[in-house]
Amino acid sequence: MPKVKATAVPTKKSSAPTEAPKKKMSIYNTFMKEELPKYKAKHAGVEHKEAFKQVAIMWKNSPLNPKRGQ
Repeated sequence: MPKVKATAVPTKKSSAPTEAPKKKMSIYNTFMKEELPKYKAKHAGVEHKEAFKQVAIMWKNSPLNPKRGQ
């Protein structure tokens, strides 16, 4: 049986942009991004997990937290 040559099929070009616009960071994420390095600098030698936990506790009581006191 003779082999059939495959024809090249043009690929679809995506009309979507290559990079989607970034979402605005939440207040919580902004707080963590700012406070975590400060906490780590102040408490040298603390593991990341423990530092993250302590900063999360700080967030719970922060005036920036809209759910504080609930």
